[in-house]
Amino acid sequence: MTQLNWTFDQLKFQLSRRPDIKAWIVTQEHTHRRELYFMTEKSHLITDQDRNIHSGNISIKLFVPLEKKGRQGEITKKLFTSLPLESQIDLAIEAAKQTDHQAWELPVKLPHEIPVVLTTDPNIAEDLEQVVSQITHRIEASVSQKRPSQFNSAELFLSIHTRELHLSNGLNHRSSQSKIYFESAYSFSQLTSDGKNHSDEYLTTQWAVHLDHLPIETILDQTAKYAENSLEVNKPITGKYPVIISAEVLSTLLNDQLTQLSAFNSYHSLPFTKIGEELIPLSHGDLLSITLDPTLDFGAHTVAISNQGLVQTPLKLVEKNRIVASTVDKQYGDYLGLKPNTSQGNLVVDPGTLTYSQLTQSAPYVIEILQFSGLFTDANSGTFSSEIRLAKLYDNAHKKVTYLKGGSLSGSIGENFRDLRLSNERVNRVHFSSDSTHGQGYYGPEYALLSDVSIVG
Repeated sequence: MTQLNWTFDQLKFQLSRRPDIKAWIVTQEHTHRRELYFMTEKSHLITDQDRNIHSGNISIKLFVPLEKKGRQGEITKKLFTSLPLESQIDLAIEAAKQTDHQAWELPVKLPHEIPVVLTTDPNIAEDLEQVVSQITHRIEASVSQKRPSQFNSAELFLSIHTRELHLSNGLNHRSSQSKIYFESAYSFSQLTSDGKNHSDEYLTTQWAVHLDHLPIETILDQTAKYAENSLEVNKPITGKYPVIISAEVLSTLLNDQLTQLSAFNSYHSLPFTKIGEELIPLSHGDLLSITLDPTLDFGAHTVAISNQGLVQTPLKLVEKNRIVASTVDKQYGDYLGLKPNTSQGNLVVDPGTLTYSQLTQSAPYVIEILQFSGLFTDANSGTFSSEIRLAKLYDNAHKKVTYLKGGSLSGSIGENFRDLRLSNERVNRVHFSSDSTHGQGYYGPEYALLSDVSIVG
């Protein structure tokens, strides 16, 4: 009878004994997540839903030899402990043989010393339930404050992701990652001159790894404030404007742009900027200096070991707008004959010299984007666009500030970053977009001013 509910050690043993497997990478992940949904009932905060979720998965990446010289088959498969192990491995091998890739090798030498990095909030790791209780009381206290706008709802997700990485070269590495997601929604209503009641809702979301990086009270205050400003708005007038964007948007745009510095793009003949070239051609504003740093405490992409088993250390990519390094992982390093370096990490961007106030006063008319309806970016072209959910117009000529809503914004990094101005305030931002362990980490200026951005009212 075939044994079911096999163990992780049995999987590694079966993979090691198969002569038709050249190499393998195995990851085992477990997630413990608490999900809470809040609303109010008779002006009191109540928990509408409370979920305690445990989930896990095991996946394998197999490399199999092919008859063609210099080629190998590769496949990544999720395995199920409730199904027979050997038959799943057999199917994975057969699927790998149907693929055709240039051969590359896992690292031969194991690292002598793996750096210690901080990726998990110790309070969440020690007592998740106590943290849930503490945050709930903070939300309750903040929501109870009287405001012109009305609290609608909030969501709080806290999770601990543990991950084991095992390579056929003998490397075993265990890591964990804490994630915090908070979402709040407020609405505002008012009677207009025609006697009708108009209302609108404003929603704010934010991720963090450590509780110290999630200012819940500030988020609720800001959400309530912008809900109040969502009704008395104008549509923007079509034209080109200096535009202030937040750290979250700047992080997204730069993460996209830096894919053009990767060996992956070079090998696949995608847009690629070589060492020595300018990141932003003809730039004459604040010249970007960027480091890929996998060692930052509580970053979304803080890692000690890459998925391919290489130690990750800080790597300077851009020095005053000049490319000084490409990101090279083991696979594409083998393909291109390059020495692999750091391929995972958080973006560290050197700040500018201007204050936020100076950015807002830098031209007769300056628009600050408070929230996009949805930002669309193209990493290959560097273009971006979105509808405007809410923005501020600084009319410095008439010394007044008004709110905008509607219309659309579009631009490109190559054009609108040429006269870039960065704020001197630095912030830590994180974003996770899926169930993957790592996300997008950023440490740098809180605001950036782009030039000549096209806006259609």
